[in-house]
Amino acid sequence: MTRSIQLSCCLLATLSTAAALAQTAADPAYQRPSSPVAYVYVSRPTHIDAFAASSTGKLTPVSGSPFPGTVSSMSVNQKYLFGTGDNGTDLYSYSIASDGALEQVAVTNALNYGYGAGCPDGLGPLQIDYSGTSLYNLVASDCYYESYQSFKIEDKGELQYLGHSTPGDFYDPSNIITTPLVLLGNDQYGYGVGCYEEDTPFPFSTAYKRESNGLLTYQSFDAMRFPAPKDSQNDFYCPYLLAGDPANHLAVAMQAISELGGSQGPVVLASYTADAQGNLSTTSTYETMPSTDLNTISAISISPTGKLAAVGGTGFQVFHFNGGNPITPYTGLLQAADQFLQFGWDSANHLYALSNGQLRVYTVTPTSFEEDAGSPYSIPQASSLIVLSK
Repeated sequence: MTRSIQLSCCLLATLSTAAALAQTAADPAYQRPSSPVAYVYVSRPTHIDAFAASSTGKLTPVSGSPFPGTVSSMSVNQKYLFGTGDNGTDLYSYSIASDGALEQVAVTNALNYGYGAGCPDGLGPLQIDYSGTSLYNLVASDCYYESYQSFKIEDKGELQYLGHSTPGDFYDPSNIITTPLVLLGNDQYGYGVGCYEEDTPFPFSTAYKRESNGLLTYQSFDAMRFPAPKDSQNDFYCPYLLAGDPANHLAVAMQAISELGGSQGPVVLASYTADAQGNLSTTSTYETMPSTDLNTISAISISPTGKLAAVGGTGFQVFHFNGGNPITPYTGLLQAADQFLQFGWDSANHLYALSNGQLRVYTVTPTSFEEDAGSPYSIPQASSLIVLSK
């Protein structure tokens, strides 16, 4: 089955040896930032590295790092970090100390619930809502349509299963591509997009309502109207990834596809606005959507201010995100030789761009863009990253 694209926020550090990665407060070289702006967690095959980020973007290992754990997708609130186990079965809960240190506090077998108990094909990505009280896990399956599990985050980090939501078994699941859940800033609605890839392909967009107890309930399989390409007689736009801002707007990365098969041109970006009932509208057209310099896309992320969007594949670009108005260009293609996997932002205007084995750190505002001193940082075999802004 086509696996879901993993998305997470991220940040890393340059450390030349394994010993350097294991620095603690007891080490002479350890100097924890006096007022970290964020903590950064990076999962690798045998452990989770934790770093404190200064206001300049400099990273310093958290005392006790690395922490035991074999997880891939991660999500955080102010008290806990959650990760999908590499065993494809469990969700792990870690408490976050005041200095950013991690301690495992619970394990939840996700396959005990919903479609996960049938014929699973993978867990994650994970997504915590804006309030930090609910966790959503995308469960891939070989015999059912992918579904989102809903969990309540208990006081001690345990997960209480609330239910699962799926559009139903309308199509062969092996031909469905579904993106991770993206929630509106009001925490009331969530969305996913994808393309059905059998016979005559077509795009789809799913909408979910978040109930008062945190449970997601399925609403629609046709939540978005996709713009028509210039040659709309035989082509259509296939959506691949989406991201949300802290308000009620979405950015959707899509590419023109021919009904006869094959992509037709670069990845383009559309913006959407949600009303009070979660209905989405767009003013984007093929004439107003900016083209990227990317022929494939692997990551998209909107800054906490809602004013910038990073888009990556082979190389990456930053765009001005303008709410419901058309997205506009900012930078050209950066680091064109690298394959970018994930992006993350902190509250101090830092963008963290993870490529294969490296993390580049930039200070970005709508009027300035600069790579920070010390970037890029080398983190071999990193599989997932998440940023917890303070």
